[in-house]
Amino acid sequence: VPGRGGGISSSGRLDRVPQVSRRIPLWEDRASAPVAAAARGYLDANCAHCHNPQGAASNSGLYLGWLEQDSLALGVNKRPVAAGRGAGSHEFDIVPGEPDHSILVYRFTSTEGGVAMPELGRESRDSAAEPVIRAWIAGMR
Repeated sequence: VPGRGGGISSSGRLDRVPQVSRRIPLWEDRASAPVAAAARGYLDANCAHCHNPQGAASNSGLYLGWLEQDSLALGVNKRPVAAGRGAGSHEFDIVPGEPDHSILVYRFTSTEGGVAMPELGRESRDSAAEPVIRAWIAGMR
């Protein structure tokens, strides 16, 4: 209540708000950013609008938002729920240390309809982002 002191701040309701200590690096600064931050920032900007619990790809269980901290939700050693033929011959969304065995890279680098991600508005590969995504997965252990 205004004028009575405190409000929601003193009620403790803001105590559980997560601290955001990491900022998404600018894509233009990716060369000087840690590879994980550059890759996660790219996925947040380009994929998380669908790949989040409320998004169009929520049924996939693959959530690529910047604040996601659950490695399984990020796709690490996660079997796809709804990839269809988009999985190719790959078993996991992300195989740590092995980008060429990861569904994420397979779909990200494909231009084939029904496989390529994003599904719409895409006719070519993102040659600037591909090495960043590959390096991020290659660096996982």
